Amino acid sequence: MIIKKFDLDVHDSKKVSELIYFTDSHTYDQILKNKSQAVNKIEKLVKAGNNSIGYENIFVVTEYDGEDVLGMLITSSSEEYSSKQEIKAFLKVFSPLDVIRFTILGLIDARLLTDVGPQDFYLACVAVDEKARGQGIGTFILESAVEISRDEGKEKAVLDVDFNNEGARRLYERFGFKISGQKTMSWFGGDKGMYNMEFLIK
Repeated sequence: MIIKKFDLDVHDSKKVSELIYFTDSHTYDQILKNKSQAVNKIEKLVKAGNNSIGYENIFVVTEYDGEDVLGMLITSSSEEYSSKQEIKAFLKVFSPLDVIRFTILGLIDARLLTDVGPQDFYLACVAVDEKARGQGIGTFILESAVEISRDEGKEKAVLDVDFNNEGARRLYERFGFKISGQKTMSWFGGDKGMYNMEFLIK
């Protein structure tokens, strides 16, 4: 396996967009109503760039001798995109009402997600194709993320995992990530929460 920067001319943007969708399908379905519509709009954001899920932030995992996307990683930094840039990108893809909804969700997420500092490497999204699971790709992505963060001189890799995603939390803990905090808030009649996790770079 190899990890490389996503290339719009080479890699399947629809496949990448589906992987992004599955990392937070509940939220996307609440706003965009169905998978097909959500994946289509996610793909437009991926292709447009200059936003948090734009192509420039994406790494893909492939076999050495192929370009089929087996998994992917989206990274970001504390200073990467302003709210104004995000809204501008969203307006090119979503209806004004959907932009308002995404903006509200962004404000909610800001209360739940890890506070990313200048020496942190943030793993915003980690996903493995359903057909490729059980092959160690998730661990490979984490190993690669640590190497990238080390090359960039970062002190720690950080990520967030939903309270309900026990499988992902176990994977991160087996790898060596530790829970550094947890945040919760009321959400549509229930609670929504995240474990904030970190891995110290040696």
